[in-house]
Amino acid sequence: MGIIDKRKKAIAMGEDTNDDLLGILLKSNTKEIEEDGVGMSMEDVIEECKLFYIAGSETTSNLIVWTMVCLSLDQEWQTKAREEIMQVFGNQEIHFEGLKHLNIVTMILNEVLRLYPPGTMVTRATHKETQLGDMMIPSGVHITIPIMHVHHDPELWGEDATLFKPERFLEGIMGATKGKGSGCFLPFSGGPRVCIGQNFAMIEAKTAIAKILQRFSFEFSPSYKHSPFPSFTLPPQYGVHLILRANGLSP
Repeated sequence: MGIIDKRKKAIAMGEDTNDDLLGILLKSNTKEIEEDGVGMSMEDVIEECKLFYIAGSETTSNLIVWTMVCLSLDQEWQTKAREEIMQVFGNQEIHFEGLKHLNIVTMILNEVLRLYPPGTMVTRATHKETQLGDMMIPSGVHITIPIMHVHHDPELWGEDATLFKPERFLEGIMGATKGKGSGCFLPFSGGPRVCIGQNFAMIEAKTAIAKILQRFSFEFSPSYKHSPFPSFTLPPQYGVHLILRANGLSP
């Protein structure tokens, strides 16, 4: 509430606050209240801020962390990703156009999203009687889709479903699911309610991984303990302890 109050005062003073999501939200809300007399309450704004953080920040940071875990586990793929990044960017700053050419990094991120999805499950509700395959589902039923289980199902992904194998995405998502469709791969949910931030999250993750691999190689610390903790998101319960080396020097 303190952050929001401070920002509202800045808007009232005429300061430009359009440089982040909260500033844009408050300015839009102020305009709506002035024009229509109705807008979001303080509680609504607080809930939106929670959504920015949980759905926007925590999920992406988890993706970056689990990617570093997988690349610590498989040094060969870490080397492949670094070589691609150096080929595209060298030691220059990361730029948007170059991100489009990071095919190996994209394969790695998709495999990490499969193994460690940002959301472990998603819930949907029927607002009318709905035919789903051979089932007729009444109106008002809540359906939980266990994304984690779908992503680890050997019938969908093969007997190596629990292994980190980015090459399964060599021919994209449709190739990885072996003709079973994109419904098998749900890191950002799917359909008309698909996560609105998925493209932005992928850009953030590619940028972060590219910057890290440009500068460092990394491996597990002896104190690392594998601890995926499935809740609403999938953080590592005990953190991720890694050893980073800059340009082949000592840790």
